[in-house]
Amino acid sequence: MDTSKNRHGLSRTIRESVKREIRQRCGFGCVKCGCAVYQYEHVDPEFSDAKIHDPERIVLLCGGCHDLVNRGLLSKESIKQCSMNPKCFQTGFSFGPFDIGTCDPEITLGTYKCKKVKTLISVYGEPVLSVAPPEFEHGPFIINAYMSDREGNELLRIERNEWKSRSENWDVEVVGNRITIRKKLGDIALAIRSEPPSKLVFERVNMLFKGVKISCKDSEHITVVTPRGQFLYANAMEVYDYDKGLNIIENGFELPSGGGKHSRISFGRCIIDCNSVSIKSNQ
Repeated sequence: MDTSKNRHGLSRTIRESVKREIRQRCGFGCVKCGCAVYQYEHVDPEFSDAKIHDPERIVLLCGGCHDLVNRGLLSKESIKQCSMNPKCFQTGFSFGPFDIGTCDPEITLGTYKCKKVKTLISVYGEPVLSVAPPEFEHGPFIINAYMSDREGNELLRIERNEWKSRSENWDVEVVGNRITIRKKLGDIALAIRSEPPSKLVFERVNMLFKGVKISCKDSEHITVVTPRGQFLYANAMEVYDYDKGLNIIENGFELPSGGGKHSRISFGRCIIDCNSVSIKSNQ
């Protein structure tokens, strides 16, 4: 028996354009609880009786809520009611946990790689991406981040390993271990890949924060441009065992320089090309 199609010959495969419409309508998360790790659920009619994939009759449900529906503990009628006022639009964001283990996580932006670094990037004293130690023995390391688009609008926040995506985004897609946020069709504003239990890769970043432009692509350089036109190009930079990694300050940049110290580079206009630099603290 072919389970990939229903009795009307409708395939389980939903076109990407229809999926995107469903995600936008549901606020990029489960309509019941807001979780951003979800499945597509035919509500009325059920998939077995559907003749088309109607985006108005399909909702996003997380695995937990979907299981409750299958076990008869949550009715389709309740899901219909939830779909009229999805949880994500009530809270303003969808959420989902990262699987971060008890080992020091390795975090990569382009070719800027950090491990045992508390603040990977800060702008004018405000952390953009940071890692805190576990709160208790054998607990997970704690990641916090603020990611915006190239106009400075918030795209996503990571708060204590929980990511929160704004429901106003054009499209947020979760496929396997990858989160992709698009500004419009074909325009990827942010892509993050989680490799449990101890690796997080920012595959695509193109953001503006406090006037500072930060951009990178997977396995390519990271570029930082300040409002004064100072330019940092890091082709391959690794930072290990520091309190701070890349620190954007009022007049330039601060970078680890070895021996547990930072070098301050302050020029009216500067270009810094970091090529294959590996920096380890010997504190």
